[in-house]
Amino acid sequence: MIVILHEKSSEVLAEQIAENLLNAFHDNIEVCLISAEAKTEWPGSVAWDDLLILLYGGSSYPESGNEFIHHFIAARHTSARMLPVSTDIGSRRPPKDAAGIKALPYDVADSDSRSHLVRRAGAMLGLRLQGRDSKIFVSYRAVDGTAIAKQLHSHLTSLGYPAFLDEARELDGDTRILPGTPVQSQIDEALSDANLVLLIDTPAAPQSPWVRHEVETADALLLPILPLCFRESGDKKQGPRFRSLLALQRWVQFLLPDEGSDPLEAAALDHVVNEVEMYLCEIYRRKCRVPFIVEQEFVSHGYDWKPLDKKLLMFESSKTHNLRLQMKVRSHCSLFDQIYSPAIKRFGEYLDQSGRGNFSLFIYDGELLAGPQIEDVVREHSNDVIILHHQELAALIDSGFTKLGTP
Repeated sequence: MIVILHEKSSEVLAEQIAENLLNAFHDNIEVCLISAEAKTEWPGSVAWDDLLILLYGGSSYPESGNEFIHHFIAARHTSARMLPVSTDIGSRRPPKDAAGIKALPYDVADSDSRSHLVRRAGAMLGLRLQGRDSKIFVSYRAVDGTAIAKQLHSHLTSLGYPAFLDEARELDGDTRILPGTPVQSQIDEALSDANLVLLIDTPAAPQSPWVRHEVETADALLLPILPLCFRESGDKKQGPRFRSLLALQRWVQFLLPDEGSDPLEAAALDHVVNEVEMYLCEIYRRKCRVPFIVEQEFVSHGYDWKPLDKKLLMFESSKTHNLRLQMKVRSHCSLFDQIYSPAIKRFGEYLDQSGRGNFSLFIYDGELLAGPQIEDVVREHSNDVIILHHQELAALIDSGFTKLGTP
């Protein structure tokens, strides 16, 4: 939920901002206006995507508004999302508890201010991306994917996305991966810093040891991969040529372009960018939402909660029953839709390296899968991991980790 906290003097502006947000994000958000002069509480329970937009001007802020801000932060601690918006260019410092947060200046007469506020709120909630914050690794086989990769790299860069391409030319004329340098370490470093792998899946791609290494490394890093599948006109197969990626059921299909022409037309480039942005938004929101839900469930049952590896979304919950008995649960909150086998494999490897608790949970999102579907995955990955949807977690904890319930 987005709450716009405003003074009486900025009520009309708050209504305009609410309308702009609703128009931009349609049914994906709920917006509520609250007066800073009224003593009130947050309208609903604490959620991972709560955002407080704080409108303030040059005068002292009402004390009831300051109390609202204080309670908002106290209920969320480090997860509190707040966007102070200054309507007075001479008053940039937000009131009291929000004073440490950089404010967004807002000019009522400037349309750019309105669009900037919408973009900033969207980026904070993962509804819209800021290009500079999303690094994209372009993976391809040079023999039949160079032209496509270079065109996509150029297009993404023009839109503000930092994109890695091992043959991209820098300003000094050298290739990004220089001859005589340890190529694998540079590729691995670029992958570790990426948010998404854009795989140019051409007919020759599966035969490349480099492309296979990049796919396997991305899987080990739990890095999402979006395959762009290029097939010849007579090839009736659908989807990626890499078996593991078929499970994601997410790809974009194109005809293999003729040589000597621009590989992708403008509409196709726009389609790729739209798919990239949709996927990145989903991943971002899932990375925030699922751990939040799981943490709330464990804490409500009296468990402590701590991150073990935030990047890999590995967590530990513990509860001391007495001096001799302490329950420890290791959990992975998957950022993929439903169950992705390489992610389960990576969780098992992490447990082997770091140690297992009393129970190990692989917690997935998306559609709730039936028992037989889960059993097939368990047989493939016999590493004592309990696979469940986050909706099933409460029933599992209540049962003392003996059975899964239904939501």
